[in-house]
Amino acid sequence: MFRLLALCLLLAAPGTLSAQEETAAPAGPIYYTMTPDIITNYQNSGQNLGYVRVAVELMLERPEQLTVVEENMPLLRDALNDLLAEKSRQEIRSLPARAGLADEGRERLNELLLQETGQTPVRRLLFTTFLYQ
Repeated sequence: MFRLLALCLLLAAPGTLSAQEETAAPAGPIYYTMTPDIITNYQNSGQNLGYVRVAVELMLERPEQLTVVEENMPLLRDALNDLLAEKSRQEIRSLPARAGLADEGRERLNELLLQETGQTPVRRLLFTTFLYQ
């Protein structure tokens, strides 16, 4: 009878973790939307300039790195603006080059953040909108 009562109490008790166990559990990545969209010009052909507008999402390693990204947002936006402005028409319009552009952007942002904060929080850079003219 005692065993049955103990089993019922064990099953009826809510599953609780101590505060220490909850914080020790690894948190998954977090996404940060850079707002507003980045809008810049790129070299089209000869003297003409092209126009590109991108919406950027950053996948961060851990939620606590969100403050690092937010505190350095002007630096990060400027770096992506410069990266896009450096590209040619072919690089902007090519789908394979666009994937490489996202990787290059991630590397550039992590380099800047490493210099400024000693951290490299950006796991991926995603273009959720990519418009050009």
